[in-house]
Amino acid sequence: MQVLATKIEGLAQDMNEMKHGIAKKMADALTKLAIVEERQTQTILAQERAFKALERIEERQRTHELLCRDQDKEVRQLIADSNERLSTRVGELEKAEPLQAQTSKWVTAGVWGALALLASFIVPRVLERVFQ
Repeated sequence: MQVLATKIEGLAQDMNEMKHGIAKKMADALTKLAIVEERQTQTILAQERAFKALERIEERQRTHELLCRDQDKEVRQLIADSNERLSTRVGELEKAEPLQAQTSKWVTAGVWGALALLASFIVPRVLERVFQ
């Protein structure tokens, strides 16, 4: 009987140790689970912040694209207006071309005439001094 009591007492002691070991392992597992859950929560919050930042960037990009589109239209209109004014001015210049050619001939003839007059006064005096 004594042997049976000793075995039961040993068995109770082993069960007690197992109970404490299991409780400790469960406490460790629950601590690890709480840490994992906290990390997941932090990750989810970080993702939400990142998505909000991306949404703000996308909104800024859309606004910028609309602004660029409007500016592009304005620039194209300015170029078209400028081309129209340039073609009008070129037309006016082409009409005035014959008159400019005539004026150019007159100016050239005037310059040659002035040079001839100048030469007719200077050459005799130079020759006079050379042969004196």
